[in-house]
Amino acid sequence: MDKEKFIAQMGTHPPVSVGLAAYLRYVMLEEHYRSKDRIYPAQSELNTLSLLFKGSARLYLEQHGTKEEITMMFYLEESFLVTEREMEICGNSKLAIEFLEDTTLYLIPDKHIGNLYKLFPEFHLIQANMNRMIKTKMFSHQLKQSQLDAEGRYEQFLKDYPKIALVCEQKKIASFLGIDPKTLSRIRGKFSK
Repeated sequence: MDKEKFIAQMGTHPPVSVGLAAYLRYVMLEEHYRSKDRIYPAQSELNTLSLLFKGSARLYLEQHGTKEEITMMFYLEESFLVTEREMEICGNSKLAIEFLEDTTLYLIPDKHIGNLYKLFPEFHLIQANMNRMIKTKMFSHQLKQSQLDAEGRYEQFLKDYPKIALVCEQKKIASFLGIDPKTLSRIRGKFSK
């Protein structure tokens, strides 16, 4: 297990103290998922300190009854799976994560999160910075959705997520981009010429 990458991904402002790093190394767990495995954050051990160390994943909203899936976000290697288990979801839906390829996660179990806040004064700032990064990512995606046409969104997607374009189904990418799968198919045809 490469625990140092986990600590490095937490950022440097403020820096992770020697004590916090030692605590994280001691309590960190490693989990493995296969391609196409799905989990529901509300029924899992995932929390804001779950790092996708190897592989890729997709966060989506699953509509009950219709089984329609709305892709919310993609996660690449060395990014934290920032999800809130207690989040209220409107309607008859629930959040889920699908692993797009064989994946390794590093995580800190829930029972240790309280200790991180109590024992390490810098942890609340580290957590705030991590939350700010995910909010920035989501806001940036929303801006691209509202400012770019379908071709522009796909072109930007290819720049941001070249690996995802190779491992994810077209209809799931179309959902993320807010376009019809047939439209995406036409756009992909233009890009391949």
